[in-house]
Amino acid sequence: QLVEKFYLEGKIMILIATSTLAWGVNFPAHLVVVKGTEFFDGATKRYVDFPITDVLQMMGRAGRPQFDDKAVACIFVHEPKKHFYFRWSRVCMNS
Repeated sequence: QLVEKFYLEGKIMILIATSTLAWGVNFPAHLVVVKGTEFFDGATKRYVDFPITDVLQMMGRAGRPQFDDKAVACIFVHEPKKHFYFRWSRVCMNS
């Protein structure tokens, strides 16, 4: 709760978090960096993709209208997925 308070008061300028922060907490940001779109699934013992809704939710932390008039969201992905996320992000921005 202390970190949340300090972040919202602007006393903490950078917040590094897991993907779970995207859901259920209102942490607006000017810049969001999504470092990877996969997570390790212990049950299957392999890396699996985050659902698109999760990636969109992570990006959605950037540019809340009541806090910013513009924002930036960057996604870092492996080369084979780059084209997919580029096309997908263009569709989202234009709709």
